[in-house]
Amino acid sequence: MTTEVRAAGGVVRRRGRHGPEFALVHRPRYDDWTFPKGKALEDELEHETAEREVLEETGFRCERGPGLAKIRYLDHLGRSKSVRYWLMHPAGGAFTRNAEVDELRWVGATTAGALLSYEHDRGVLASALAFDRPVYLVRHAKARDRATWIDDDVLRPLSGKGSAQAEGLIALFQGFEVDRVVSSPAARCVETVRPLALARSMPVDERDELAEGPSIERALSFVLSTGDAVVMCSHGDVIPAVVERLAEMGAEMPEHPSWKKASTWILERDGGTCTSMRYLAPPG
Repeated sequence: MTTEVRAAGGVVRRRGRHGPEFALVHRPRYDDWTFPKGKALEDELEHETAEREVLEETGFRCERGPGLAKIRYLDHLGRSKSVRYWLMHPAGGAFTRNAEVDELRWVGATTAGALLSYEHDRGVLASALAFDRPVYLVRHAKARDRATWIDDDVLRPLSGKGSAQAEGLIALFQGFEVDRVVSSPAARCVETVRPLALARSMPVDERDELAEGPSIERALSFVLSTGDAVVMCSHGDVIPAVVERLAEMGAEMPEHPSWKKASTWILERDGGTCTSMRYLAPPG
């Protein structure tokens, strides 16, 4: 029985003068350009492997950011190999030639895409770049009155005004790139973003992490770990808690925040780190 080779590594990213730059390493043994990575030691966790290998190959101590996709391919010996990557940010250290790597280059995304030797690495680069795109936190539109609704509250739909607000999101988001639409499973949230999703020919992905009343840490983790330009629809308890926690973590936000129904918070990101937040009033 063939055992899969486990490996892990990092896409090390820093801010450059003209945008993000990525650390690519040259391995003379294979004469290739790739991201720093290596095989896991026995009983080593994947993130431990990634941090160790990045330090050994680049000389940089790094802070680990969002997890990226795990890739699988056949190595030079024909063995099945899996590699899990994390986005990483250098926190100290310096490169020196070593037994595995004889050169390191910091390059922009376009140059990195051309320099990388393997197609699967270009896919990893794309997944890292997805964390430079914004997240749009949408509070659900006006719903039927909770006090008079006699069925399960998860099924409580939008009111007539709320439906109009939901349709208004189509115009509000004109000019914004959207890669995915995600929602709390509650009907009032799904109905809020369904017109926008239909207008963009996208499904609505229902996620419990955005449901009313969960741990703020769970919702925050989901927001921070999700790449692409994503519309996320949630509730009046979740969105203020996430926005305020991000402000505590250093993101800039307006002095007097608002949380109106059908409003949107745009979370601007730089390599997975939320740097600033701005508010869009409800449509209509």
